[in-house]
Amino acid sequence: MKVITYPRCLFALSVLMLLTVSACSEHSSQTDTSSASAPVATAPSPAAQRPTSAEKAADQPDEADENGEAKREREQSAAGSYGPRIKGVALGQSPAEVRRALSALLPIGNPCQVSADAVRVVCEGTAQQLQGTFTYESGKLSGFKFYSYLSSVAFGGMSFNDFTSNFMKAYDIPRMDPAQDNPMFSQYLRYRDDSGWETGIYPDNTFYVKSVATASQQAKSFN
Repeated sequence: MKVITYPRCLFALSVLMLLTVSACSEHSSQTDTSSASAPVATAPSPAAQRPTSAEKAADQPDEADENGEAKREREQSAAGSYGPRIKGVALGQSPAEVRRALSALLPIGNPCQVSADAVRVVCEGTAQQLQGTFTYESGKLSGFKFYSYLSSVAFGGMSFNDFTSNFMKAYDIPRMDPAQDNPMFSQYLRYRDDSGWETGIYPDNTFYVKSVATASQQAKSFN
C-alpha cells in the first residue's frame, strides 16, 4: 500500500484550488464582458414621439393661400377708406368694392339694380327709380346717397326719429344739427367731422355721406 505523506497531499490540494479559482475568474470575466457589450433597449422619450411644429404645419392646410387674397383686399380697403362704413360702403373705396357691397346688400328678387360702373342704383316700380348715387374722384368714392326706398331696403321701415337715433348709435355720430341749404327744401340734420367727412339725414330717411375739407385744410384758408 502506497502511503501519501502530508506535505505531498497539501501540495496537491493547493494546485487543485488554484486551478478552480482560475477557471471561475475566467468565466466571470467573460460574463461581465458579454453583459457590457449587449445592447440596452430603451423606450423612446415623449419628446421624440411628439410631432414637431414644422411637421404640424406641414400637415395643416395653408389657410393663407386660400384666404390670403381676400384678407389682403379687405385690409387694403379698410386702410384706404374713412368715415362711417354703411352696409359695407365707405368713402375711399373703388367702384368694384362699392359694387360688391351693394350686390351683397340687395336681396335676390328685389327691384333694384346696381349699374356696372357702380354710380347709381335704379329700382323699377318705385315712384323715383333713381334710389342711389355714387360719385368718385381719382377712382375713389367721394360721396354717396341712399334715397328713401333704398334706405328702407337697407335698414327697414321706421320713423325719422327712430332712424336718426339708430343711425347715430350705429356709426358713432356724436350729434346732428339742423341745417337747410335751400329755403325751398325742408330742413334736415347734419354732422360734419373734422377728419374730412359729412353726413346728413332728411325727413324721409334719405341720407348721404360725402368727403369735405378737414379742419386743418379749412384753417389754411385763413392763413
